[in-house]
Amino acid sequence: MKSPGSKIVGPDSVLFRVWAPLATQVDVVGDFNGWQENQSVLTNVGNGYWEGVINKLHENEIYKYIIHRQNGDMTFRIDPATRETVDSDTDNATNHGIIVNTDFNWTPFSSPAFDNLIIYQCHIGSFCGRNDGLQRDNWCATLLDVISKLDYIKSMGFNAIALLPVQEFRGDRSWGYNPSFYYTLESDYGKPCDLRQFVDECHKRGLAVLFDVVFNHISNIDSSFWHFDDGTINSYLSDFETPWGLSPAFWQEGIKEFFFSNLEMYFNEYNADGIRFDSTRYIEYNKGLGNDGWEFMQYLTYFSKMYYPDKYLIAEDVPSNDSIINSAGFHATWYKSAYECILNALNGDDPLDNIKNSIGLDFGYGNSYTYSWNIVKYLLGSHDECGDMNNGNNGHRNYIEFFGGRDNRYARSKARMAWALNISAMGTPMMFMGNECYMWGYWNDSADQNGDHRFDWSIAGDGNGMAMRNLVTSANTLRWEHPALRNGFLEITHEDETNNIIAFKRWNNEGDVLLTVLNLSDIDFTNHSYELNTMQSGQWQQILCTQDSEFGGWDGAGNAYYDPCTYSDNLISINIPQWSVLIFKLL
Repeated sequence: MKSPGSKIVGPDSVLFRVWAPLATQVDVVGDFNGWQENQSVLTNVGNGYWEGVINKLHENEIYKYIIHRQNGDMTFRIDPATRETVDSDTDNATNHGIIVNTDFNWTPFSSPAFDNLIIYQCHIGSFCGRNDGLQRDNWCATLLDVISKLDYIKSMGFNAIALLPVQEFRGDRSWGYNPSFYYTLESDYGKPCDLRQFVDECHKRGLAVLFDVVFNHISNIDSSFWHFDDGTINSYLSDFETPWGLSPAFWQEGIKEFFFSNLEMYFNEYNADGIRFDSTRYIEYNKGLGNDGWEFMQYLTYFSKMYYPDKYLIAEDVPSNDSIINSAGFHATWYKSAYECILNALNGDDPLDNIKNSIGLDFGYGNSYTYSWNIVKYLLGSHDECGDMNNGNNGHRNYIEFFGGRDNRYARSKARMAWALNISAMGTPMMFMGNECYMWGYWNDSADQNGDHRFDWSIAGDGNGMAMRNLVTSANTLRWEHPALRNGFLEITHEDETNNIIAFKRWNNEGDVLLTVLNLSDIDFTNHSYELNTMQSGQWQQILCTQDSEFGGWDGAGNAYYDPCTYSDNLISINIPQWSVLIFKLL
């Protein structure tokens, strides 16, 4: 499939291709031809496409299209598939497309198997610049700045970074979900070569890179789609209004190819390891011709799997349904319900049932997923749960805040429990930046009336922050050391509704067997006084206790130097600290 946009094809030659089904003529103009019409005219090659090779053009030169309309008018338009622009303003006469050289000498790297991912979700613009020596006035972090933080992410045992959208968006600061140009890097984050360098530096450290794409809507301001080739008809857009802007015309072949080519750009030009698709429910709900949104998703996933079988395709499908995997064709779906269940359980609301509803792959409502990697779980919240663009009035906040804040020991205990459970339960684990060090308040990409809400590096290194980071590192290490946690079976072995204690076993066919125990109460069970059913004979060794002193708990909290053996009915007698997760392995 030929990609739209501009592509260098020779020492001084550039190929242009654009979908403009309502145009009567398309010219390429720039400094190279004095911005004059009728000098560099593209050829109508059918199906709404115009293309042609223009000579005497080079890297970094600027250009626009002149669209000749059916009523005889003509208008200057920026290429919707340009790889770089000056900024997001589609009406600014000084904003142009820029010709980019996409060649890069990539470091060899293989995308991880889908069940071998532990994901760290990160927003480029707000990850640096606060209490880290990189401060500048009115400043947004760049990709090159964030390279300096990659070792921090890797040191905790993550092997993938999920970036919030990096395409050109309205303004200088944003979460990224207001796309202006789908193929263009946000100008404040850097240049396309910086993004390639960023991905390569991630790969050098063994970190896969997952991009976030926003295909369900356009920005209502500064969209390259708006009346692209006609003054009255939106050939690129439907009339379906999502909460954030109009939806693209998914039934149009040119739009299907536009967005699949956008995926190819991330895979081919930026060496991506996977893609997260924002709010697929608003693709599914699109009111075009029939069920065009669903067919559009099937189109994208079918060809992505055909040409890029090792790339992880994730849908944000909320509320999720297994049809997004079995019919729409994605590899995985975000599962927000697991986050809600754990929050409720740790808040004392039907704790055992909520734990049971979050740890496996069968979530009721007729949904059942086949593989552990079909579900992405973020028990400490994603950007949606941790972030608030309304001065905190939306009620969103970092996880620690729900239970009393980072100075509250119960809150810290519950946050540690949530991540230990995220690692030991089924599903691909994901953490939003800041939860690894009990980031306070709520996240935003800049300051608001309540202060600066970017990532605070002074918190990352304080005593409480380091304790949580130690827990995250230890839990992640266990997942790497024990394949049963990544792709094994799961069975609940023990339920005690009186004391709010539950246990489940993970195992595989190679003999890796682990037992996870949760105490969702204020009771400390000491002197090896608690009898727990393992449904497995043998001797057990504790390999994680979230209340150990190195994680912010206390000395002697768990079962160190004590390896319990099962006795009658596969019971073991152990210590279980209050508000803790314990993990044992079968010796």
